[in-house]
Amino acid sequence: MPDNNTTVAVTVNGTAHSVTSATTVGDIVFDVTGQDPETEALGLAVALDSTIVPRSRWASAPVHDGAEIEIITAMQGG
Repeated sequence: MPDNNTTVAVTVNGTAHSVTSATTVGDIVFDVTGQDPETEALGLAVALDSTIVPRSRWASAPVHDGAEIEIITAMQGG
């Protein structure tokens, strides 16, 4: 079982961040947007290591040392 106090390095939208090993994709979304992804309709897609993470898994999908996370905002129009 990983130590939840261990710091890991991740990249979010090209910027390096340090987070604890207990951090989830949902935690990262909250940190970036300032909104709770559990209660807010955010119009976002999230990729973890180039794989889309369904919103239903954001709260349970852990990040790992070296993870690359991309948060993409849906935009209307053309």
